Amino acid sequence: MAQQADTSAEHRAPPSTQPSISEKAADSASKVEAMDDSLPELQGKLELTEAEQATYKRYLRKTDLRLALFICCGYMFSFLNRVALSQSKPVGVVADMHLDDVTVPLSIFYVSYLIFQVPSNIVLKHVRPSLWLSFLAAAWSVTGALGALAKSKGGIIAVRFCIGMFEAGFTSGVIAVYASWYPRDQLSRRLGWMYSSASLASMWAGPAAAGLGSIKSDVLRPYQILFIFYGCSSLVWSVVAFFMVKDYPATCSFLDGDEKAVIRKIMVQQGTLAKTGEFSRRQLYRSLLDWRIWAWSVIGFSGNITANTGPLFAPIFTVEMGFGRIAGQGMSAIPNFVSFLVSFFSGTLAQWAGSSSVLLVYAQILNIVGLVMAVATTQSAVRFVGLCIFNGASILVVPTAPGWAVSNQSGTTKTSVAAAMVSAIGAFGGFAASYMYPGRDAPRYLAGHVANIAVCAFVAVATLAMRVSLQTSNRRREKNPQDISQMTSEEIADLGDRHPNFRYRL
Repeated sequence: MAQQADTSAEHRAPPSTQPSISEKAADSASKVEAMDDSLPELQGKLELTEAEQATYKRYLRKTDLRLALFICCGYMFSFLNRVALSQSKPVGVVADMHLDDVTVPLSIFYVSYLIFQVPSNIVLKHVRPSLWLSFLAAAWSVTGALGALAKSKGGIIAVRFCIGMFEAGFTSGVIAVYASWYPRDQLSRRLGWMYSSASLASMWAGPAAAGLGSIKSDVLRPYQILFIFYGCSSLVWSVVAFFMVKDYPATCSFLDGDEKAVIRKIMVQQGTLAKTGEFSRRQLYRSLLDWRIWAWSVIGFSGNITANTGPLFAPIFTVEMGFGRIAGQGMSAIPNFVSFLVSFFSGTLAQWAGSSSVLLVYAQILNIVGLVMAVATTQSAVRFVGLCIFNGASILVVPTAPGWAVSNQSGTTKTSVAAAMVSAIGAFGGFAASYMYPGRDAPRYLAGHVANIAVCAFVAVATLAMRVSLQTSNRRREKNPQDISQMTSEEIADLGDRHPNFRYRL
């Protein structure tokens, strides 16, 4: 008896000439190669046999353990290098480099991070993912470690700009790679795992910075030890990544032929079967002109303002609450642990909420509650609880916004460009966040908290507006189906999410 796959309703149906999958097949590799490469029109839900369903679940388990878990480690190291400067502020980087503040060096990171994401993902379409991602990781690692040699504000700004340039391609590249490994309904959950590793890094980065900052050395200053430690740690990961990260399911050594055939059947159905060198200029132009991608980017940008507040300023907030430098940095691990749990289970929370849009609205309500607690009182305990609530709720936008946007694309080039656009513009919210809490507003930072409340309200309204737009488009396609019977198979394949049978995920 056939069962429906755990995939969305908008997949592309396999050609009638495609061979069935048999667990008793003698030659799995030849079976995969024999499958038709054409992309037929969408034909509703994809159905898998019971054997295929079991194979698909086995594929997800293997991919999670061999790819997603390793990528999470890489993103954790990426994030540590990103926040190394803010973590080093309490251990003397401002005084040693004669900085008036770290705002400009912190924010310059996001300038290069915004500029280089789309170009990097275009390069990714022509280069093996394992090679490109490991190169980017090695580059930011070496650059981060060399930050220990910076002696002035100009030097640290140059280092931060280069780190942003190399890290830019990693985040959007991983999202694009995930889109070629995971079906649409599985994507947000894996992105949640990846982004939760940043919260995990934030959780122990504060205590680690305090510990490294207490090391006595006649040669290195505390912040230099911090930069070198983070850079060398991620450099080790980059070397291992070249061998561990697999490019695509079809070329992966840890999958058997049945698993490759099942995932290929699903990815062909939804139009996200990827391979090196495949690039469509038409899909690139459509991505740049798609107003919804820009709207998702604005939602991501606004949400990332709040999401970056915790990682950037939690150690400073806790110190200013009166807990002291060492204790305050250690206590910053608690709100970051809350962020880790929420981000890790964001996929489950989205299922509970019923859709990504509803989850985002709930998150903004909780954000406002946490911020009001921080504004309405001077009691450190209440403000700390509010910080924990805010940290947990604000992180939800980080995996949910790009996951929501990318899951509503079809076509590998459009998916890749959309991932880069939403990730780049969204992450630029960190640039704005770095200016939200100037030192002169200490210790309560009222202006920054009030501004974040306004941002949360905007995200909630914009999310609801996007949901209404997607619902309207789905209803229109139901009532007025477009006739594509006269189109060629290539033209149909290039329709992507414009296909009349494509339905947007809410």
